[in-house]
Amino acid sequence: MSEHTTQTATPILSVRQLKKHYGGKKPLFGPAPNPLRAVDGISFDVIEGETFGIVGESGCGKTTLGRCIARALEPTDGQMLYRPKDEKEPVDLARLKGKALRPYRLDVQMIFQDPISSLNPRMTLLDIIGEPMIVNGLAKGAEVKRRVGELLERVGLRADHMSRYPHAFSGGQRQRIGIARALALNPRVIVCDEPVSALDVSVQAQILNLLQDLQTEQNLTYLFIAHDLGVVEYLCDRVAVMYVGEIVELSDTERLFDKPLHPYTEALMSAVPEANPYSVRQPKILEGDLANAVNRPDGCHFHPRCSYCVNRCRTEEPQLRELEPGRWVRCHRAEELSLSGASDTLVEGVEA
Repeated sequence: MSEHTTQTATPILSVRQLKKHYGGKKPLFGPAPNPLRAVDGISFDVIEGETFGIVGESGCGKTTLGRCIARALEPTDGQMLYRPKDEKEPVDLARLKGKALRPYRLDVQMIFQDPISSLNPRMTLLDIIGEPMIVNGLAKGAEVKRRVGELLERVGLRADHMSRYPHAFSGGQRQRIGIARALALNPRVIVCDEPVSALDVSVQAQILNLLQDLQTEQNLTYLFIAHDLGVVEYLCDRVAVMYVGEIVELSDTERLFDKPLHPYTEALMSAVPEANPYSVRQPKILEGDLANAVNRPDGCHFHPRCSYCVNRCRTEEPQLRELEPGRWVRCHRAEELSLSGASDTLVEGVEA
């Protein structure tokens, strides 16, 4: 098991000190510049059948992390230990290349954030969804057409839509097409990169319910990347909170929302929208901007924006440590702070 979970189930995916850096190579003259540390030493386990959430503001590295796991990007360092269905020993996906990686690409698929740019406008739905089956030798001829029709109906579209092009569909329908494409190879793990952020609220609910139904039926494991904490609370079993390429808190969803351990998580909780029109939420405003991933502050990278900062925070970098069973936090003062959860920031509003 990973050092970052106390669950007893065998993980389907174990990420160990994963890094993805950009630049930093030494030029012909002069010193080497600092690399951009998009993902910097992240470790966690994902249990088979769960939905593992990854949250944080834009620029924190969550999409880069997801693309590394799907091997759309090649990691700079670290391990991604994937446990195949018929093999006892895990395989390090971070080390595989070319033909050696190809069998595992079937098991790990991705749903992209933008349902428009992720679909080829010059291909019909039959080609978009059927091409992976043909390339990987899973089906051919009439069998491809039959399986594409079944997938379209499973995601809420019609089989006779397969002759149409993506521009003929709405945003929600395009995202259903993206889900059908991700399911085409019968994966075990799906990386969902903000799959509902570009959709209307009513359509979001439909897509989330579809993802839940598919997970139950096919025992899928989700890595759900999002910045909408309301969606995360509804869908995810456990959540990792990221800040400038690192995990600052990892917990099961209920305890994270009830009582966060990291000041950054507390600020995120205060921004969760409230459905009750007669209640308002007291936001906790963070001063300053997201830390620079190239030249990060000394000590705790969050300290320039933290209202609980002390001298130790400015000079000593905190380590991710288990404060409670199954709860990990990267904060020097986590034991002494009493932070507000999502429900604590609600106050009664004035009825119109």
